Amino acid sequence: MPSRKKAKGKARKAAKEAAKAEEGKRQAVIANQRQVGPHEALMQRLNINATPLICKHGYGLVALTPGDLKICQDVIRTFIAVFTSREDVMECFIEASTVTHDKYPDLYSSKLLLESLVSCLLSSGTQRVLDEGDNCPARLFAMLACYFEEWSNVKVRKTKATLNWTQIFEFNHADDHTLVKYLRKRIDCSCLDKKYKEARCITKMGTCCNPSCSWPNQKVERSMMFCCTRCGDANYCSVECQRAAWKIHRGDCDKIVKLRAAFDSKQRP
Repeated sequence: MPSRKKAKGKARKAAKEAAKAEEGKRQAVIANQRQVGPHEALMQRLNINATPLICKHGYGLVALTPGDLKICQDVIRTFIAVFTSREDVMECFIEASTVTHDKYPDLYSSKLLLESLVSCLLSSGTQRVLDEGDNCPARLFAMLACYFEEWSNVKVRKTKATLNWTQIFEFNHADDHTLVKYLRKRIDCSCLDKKYKEARCITKMGTCCNPSCSWPNQKVERSMMFCCTRCGDANYCSVECQRAAWKIHRGDCDKIVKLRAAFDSKQRP
């Protein structure tokens, strides 16, 4: 009869072999995604129901018909296709939102569909963070989740006056600390707890809204930044940058202030 020590040794060996096999499968999936290209790889990730995940990070809690599920996935595919073919973020949003709004107008006014859409994006972004060292795809999913979350709050729930485009665009080049914290706060599982502990040591960075900012890529430590006191949306690294960008920002600032004043007046009894 084998000793207890030998039995434990065999169990450890079997566990290591199983873990090695599982890692081999995961690397094969990643290699396949790299081979087919970023656009197709992101499209594959959307088919969450066909992916053998242990946890779906909250996705699927909202019951949808097959038709509604197809609409949500088609909208995300359209945005991905546009974002992987263009560089200007605002142009991407305008083009993709115009195409999808014309094709699926009901989605943009449905709280249920928007909630499911955001849930799908958060789940996909979370799994990307867990699967790969490159968080670029996760940033795209987070940016789209933030956009549709903002849209729902402004246009459907009517709890806000305007979309915070600065916050949305921040995810285009967000640091891992900001990215993981955003996703972790919005999923109903603890899958990102370990990643968040690792990312907490990373300095949070923000983007100065002055196009001529002297900082590389206009990126500066978030703790050093301040926002426009009128609209609260535009962020700057210094008073000099705020003054330099005022001519560019003034038009948007005035619009935001007027929209918020009108929104606040409607909220009063």
